[in-house]
Amino acid sequence: MKTIKEEILLFLIGNKSKKLKKRELDRYFNLPPGEKKVYYQAMKQLQREKIITVTKRNNVLVNKENSMIVGKFYYNPKGYGFLVSASNKKDVYFISREHISNALHEDIVVATPLIKEQAKKMEAHIDKVLEREVETVIGTYMDNDGYGFVVPDNQKINMDIYIPEGLANGAKSYDKVVCRIIKYPERNRKPEGEIQEVIGFKFERGVDLLSVIKEHNLRDEFPMKVIKQVEKMPGQIEEEEFRRRRDLRDLTIFTIDGEDSKDLDDAVSIKRLANGHYQLGVHIADVSHYVKENSKVDKEALERGVSVYLVDTVIPMLPTKLSNDLCSLNPNEDKLTLSVFMEINEQGQVVAHEIVESIIRSRAKLNYRELNDFLMEKDASFAQRHPDLVSDIKVMEELTYILMNKRDERGNIDFDFPEAKINLNADGTVQDIKKYDRGIANQLIEEFMIVCNETVSESFFNKALPFLYRTHQNPREEKIKEFAEYISQYGYTLDNLEDIEPKQLQQILKEVKGKKEEPAFHLLLLQCMQQARYTAVCKGHFGLATQFYSHFTSPIRRYPDLQIHRIIKEYLHGLLTPERKDALSEIVEANAKLCSKRERVAEKAEEALFEMKKVEFMEKKIGERFSGMISHVMASGFFVTLENTIEGFVHIHGIKEDDFEFVKSEHAFVGKKTGKQFTLGDRVSVEVEKVKVETKEILFRVV
Repeated sequence: MKTIKEEILLFLIGNKSKKLKKRELDRYFNLPPGEKKVYYQAMKQLQREKIITVTKRNNVLVNKENSMIVGKFYYNPKGYGFLVSASNKKDVYFISREHISNALHEDIVVATPLIKEQAKKMEAHIDKVLEREVETVIGTYMDNDGYGFVVPDNQKINMDIYIPEGLANGAKSYDKVVCRIIKYPERNRKPEGEIQEVIGFKFERGVDLLSVIKEHNLRDEFPMKVIKQVEKMPGQIEEEEFRRRRDLRDLTIFTIDGEDSKDLDDAVSIKRLANGHYQLGVHIADVSHYVKENSKVDKEALERGVSVYLVDTVIPMLPTKLSNDLCSLNPNEDKLTLSVFMEINEQGQVVAHEIVESIIRSRAKLNYRELNDFLMEKDASFAQRHPDLVSDIKVMEELTYILMNKRDERGNIDFDFPEAKINLNADGTVQDIKKYDRGIANQLIEEFMIVCNETVSESFFNKALPFLYRTHQNPREEKIKEFAEYISQYGYTLDNLEDIEPKQLQQILKEVKGKKEEPAFHLLLLQCMQQARYTAVCKGHFGLATQFYSHFTSPIRRYPDLQIHRIIKEYLHGLLTPERKDALSEIVEANAKLCSKRERVAEKAEEALFEMKKVEFMEKKIGERFSGMISHVMASGFFVTLENTIEGFVHIHGIKEDDFEFVKSEHAFVGKKTGKQFTLGDRVSVEVEKVKVETKEILFRVV
C-alpha cells in the first residue's frame, strides 16, 4: 500500500507535461475530513525536504522530475540493495554500498538513475528518504562502559543502533532487547535509539520465541475487553438454534486433524447415493454465530488476520475459549456449523450442492497418522476402535482418488515439496528435525476442503454478491522465460509463454518425473510462482487450475473465512439489501488487503523461528556428514538441502580440486581442469563446516 507522499509524487511525475496548480492537486486528493490533515502534512514535508516546490503562482513542481525514481528500498546483508519503482514494479534498480546513503531496509526513497555505458543492469543512487519503515528493532545489546549498541536480529537492517548513555533501561550485554529508533542515520552517523524493553538474556529458553513475536509485532495477548466479552458468551447452545437449524446429530460425522490440534474447525461425512454418486458433507464451525461484526472480539480478530503457528506455540486469532472450546468441533459435543452438502459424480464433478446452517455432534477425533496407518493396512486395531466409521472411510478414500484425478486432468500443479517437523525436548531445545510425510489421510482432507472451497466460491460468484476470493495469479512472464530456457537444455519446450496455462507446466513436471533433473525443475518452477492473496474480485487460482476459489473452511484460524461465513448467512436469511451490498463491497475490499498483509507477516514470523531452530540444531552437528541436493546455484557457490529440509551453503572457493566457472544459464559450476560439474538438482555429500548463529547461516563443505 503506497504512502500519501508516494501518491503525491507519482501523480506529479505522471502529469509533468502540464503545469499543475496546487488546487488541482488538492482536488485530486479529495480525502475525507479525517484524512486531509495527513495530506497537508505530507505536502509541507515534501516542500521542506526540497523534493517539490510550490511557486508564487501556486504551480507545483517536482525537483529533478525527469530522472526521479520513487520506490521501496530492500537491503541485502551482503552490503548492497535494490530499489523497486512504485510506478512500475518491473523496474528494479541495483543500489551499490556507496549509493545507499542513509536509507534503511524497506524505506520509501527518492533516487536518481546512474547512467553507465554498457551496463547490464539498471543502477541508482538514493537521494532522500521519504518514509521510514523501521521504528523499532529487536536485537542484542552490547554495553561499552556507559553507552552501547544494539545489533539487529534482522540482518537486513543495515546498521547497528547506537544507544547513548542513560538510555539502556537496565540492559546488559547479550540481553535481547526492543529498541526504539529516536534519531535516524545522517551522513556517516549511525542511527540512535533507546531501549524500550529487555526481553531476556539471549541464551535463555523462550527468548528466541519472544524475540520473533516482538520483531513481527504479533499480538500475543488479548486485551481485557476482548477476554471479558468472550467470558460472557454462554457455554450452552440456545434452544432457538436447535429449532431453526438442520439437526445433523444422527449423521456419522467426524474430524481428521494433526495429533496436537485443539482448534478443530472442519468435520466430514459421506453417503453413497442410489444413482452411484457421492454425497460429501463438509461441516465448518459457525464462528460467526459467536463473533459478531464490529464486536470487540471481531476487531481484534481482524487485526490478527490469522492464527500464527510458531513451532510448538500457537498465537490464536481468537481467544482460547472460542478457538478450543465453543467453536471447536470436539467429539461428542453439540456444535453449531455451516454445512455444505455436495453431490459429486464418478468424474468428480459437483452436480448439485446445498449450504445450510446446522448442528452436528462429531463421533470421533481422528488424526492423520492413525488414519494413514489404517488405510495403508498397518493398523488392524483401528477397525476395533472405530467400527462405525470404517465403511464411510473406505467410501471417502474412493472419492479422494476421484477428486485427485479430476484436479490432475484440469492441470493442477503439485510441487510435493517435503515439510519439516521440529521436535523439542522438555527444556525447549531441539531434539530433532525430520521430514513430515504426508499420506492419503492428509490428501483426503485436502481434497474435500478444496472441492468445498471451489463450490462455495463459484456459487456466490454466480450470485454476483460481494465476496472475498483467494487469488493466485499467473507466473511472472520473465521467470517463465528463464524456466523455459533452462528446460530446453534437457529437450523440453514450452509455448505460449505470454499466457501460460497450468496444464502446460503440469505436463512438464509429469515428463520429468523420476529423472535426475526433476528436483531442479520443481525448484525453478516454484520460483516462477507468485504469492496467493485475498481479493474482492474473482481472478482465479493458477496453481489449483481453477477459476473460482475462496477460503471457507477455517474460520477459527483465518479471518477471510469468517468474513464470507457472514455473507453466506446474510444471504440465507435474505438480509442482503442494496445498501448492505454496497457496504459489504467496501468491507471485503479493505479486509482483502489487510488479511493478505497479516498473512505475509505470519509467514515471515513462522519462517524466522523455524530458521532459528534449524541453526540451533545444526550447531551441534558440526563435523557430521549428510546427503543432500543442490537446491540453488549462484556465482559464489550453491545451496544444499538435506533430507530433513535444512539448507546450507557451499562456497565454491572452498572446493580445492579444481578452478570452477559459474555458468548461469545452466545453473551449474563447471571445473576448468576436470570438467566436473555441480548442477542444480545434483545429489552431493556434505559436512557441516560452520554455523553462524547471529546471521543464521549454515556452511557446508563437499566431501
